[in-house]
This record gives sequence, structure tokens and C-alpha cells, in this order.
Amino acid sequence: MRKPARLLPGDPIDVVAPSSSFDRERFERGVRALREIGLVPRYSERIFEKQGHLAGGDAERRAELEKALRSDAKALILARGGYGLLRFATELREVPVKTVIGYSDATVLHEIWRRAGVPSIHGPMCTQLGEDAAEVERLRRLLMGGDPGAIEWRPRTARGGRVEAVLAGGNLASLASLCGTALQPRFAGSIVLLEDLNEPPYRLDRLLTQLLLSGALEGAKGFVVGDLVGEGEDPSGRDAVVAERLLLLGVPIAFGAPFGHAGRNQPVALGLPHAFDADAGRLVPLDSPTS
Repeated sequence: MRKPARLLPGDPIDVVAPSSSFDRERFERGVRALREIGLVPRYSERIFEKQGHLAGGDAERRAELEKALRSDAKALILARGGYGLLRFATELREVPVKTVIGYSDATVLHEIWRRAGVPSIHGPMCTQLGEDAAEVERLRRLLMGGDPGAIEWRPRTARGGRVEAVLAGGNLASLASLCGTALQPRFAGSIVLLEDLNEPPYRLDRLLTQLLLSGALEGAKGFVVGDLVGEGEDPSGRDAVVAERLLLLGVPIAFGAPFGHAGRNQPVALGLPHAFDADAGRLVPLDSPTS
């Protein structure tokens, strides 16, 4: 494992938009939240460009990301997820020892960082920061070397048990999209975090079946399942179909964890060992993502 350096008050943090375009007002709220915890957000005006459903063309988005990867900042945070990284992610030249923050489409970067042995943070992106003060404070502690404490929730437990293992995973659709590529996931020996939205039961079944048949989930030690719905979506049948697919693996599974697209998204370090109690709804970090 190669740990990034912890951030200090006054340190820069690069903000990049390698995926979908985004709302500027929400972005600026996130920038204020980063400043409130003592960081100095840096970004170019180019990230506000739009090209169809993307935040600019592939060449521009890739160049912006690679510039941030080479910069003197110890961390970078995505402006928004959506889609776009997979169009060029396999061509990225290097994995620097710096912290990547985001979720959704950032799952692609989390998988690259995991392979390189560098921890990353699954959590709010710039357009989500500021919605919950507790999430911002937890992010500050993770970045600056503090103890973020346990994440606790009232679980919907599909299979009980307790396990300690490295936490991995992210957005379900993004993980399934990596199957058959150079970034094919392999989660043997890991606790797997999963979340998504806009996926009705039959599509959740399809995504999980793809991951199962590819071998991506073989040997997983447990599953922490976050939100599977967005605002206004019908949740009917979603837990049931995910449980039916994952129970085949015979490991602890708990639903309802505070991760995802439904307005709650507690930051958590991927690539590091955690203790997971599926009966209690508790996820405890056993190491720090920065040194």
C-alpha cells in the first residue's frame, strides 16, 4: 500500500470534471464547503464547458485530469459523476500517490487506484458537498489524518455476520461496465460496497449476474449495500433481487448503508481494511487513508 500524504489547512485540492456536465450553482456550494474545511480548491473555467452529455470532449477532459494527476496537490475531487471516464481511463499514464474523491463514475478511478495499491475516498463530489455538514466533517478527518469513526445505520440484513477485510467497490453499473475490459474487477478477499439509482429490479439482476458470471465477486467477504434508488423512484423489489443474487455467495450482506445518490453519502476509504457487522449495521475503518 502506498498512502497519500495527509492534507493540511491551506493545501490546494484540484477539482476536475472528467465525466458529465453539471450544475454550476451546486458546484460553487461545494467549492465553499471545501474552503470552509481549510482547503484551497483549484479549477479552470474549462470545466464548465459542455459537449452533449459530457463536460467537454474526450481530449479536453483527459488532459484536465492528467494535469491534476501531475500537479502538486495531494488530492483531487470530481465535480460530478455521471459518465465519461471509461472512454479514456485505460489510457491514463500513471497513478500518482494522491487521494481521489468521488463516487458514481469515479468508481472507474477507484478501481485503478485499488490496483495500484493507493487508497481513495468514496464520497460526495463537489456538486454534492455542502448538503450535509456531517459528511463534510468526515471528509475533513479522512483527508487530514483524523479518526472519522464508525459508520452506523439501521440495516436491512439479508445475511448476518461479521468480517474484517479491505473495502472496495462503488457504483454497480460502473463496475459492471468494466467487465471484459482491461479494468475487469476482482473482489476476492474484499468487503464490497455497492450503490446505484435508476435501475429497476430486472436491470439490477442483469448487472449483478454479469458481475457474478465474470468472476468479479468470487471470494468476496461481504456486501455493504447503499442506496439503490434516487428521489421519486419506486424502491419495490430492489433489495429482494439484489439479495437473491448475492446470497449465492454465502457471506454477510446488509442493505441501507448511507452511501449513494439518494441525498446521503458518507465518505469512506476504499483500499483499506474495515470491520463490517451486517447484523448491527456498522462499518469501522481499521486504518487511515493518509499518512
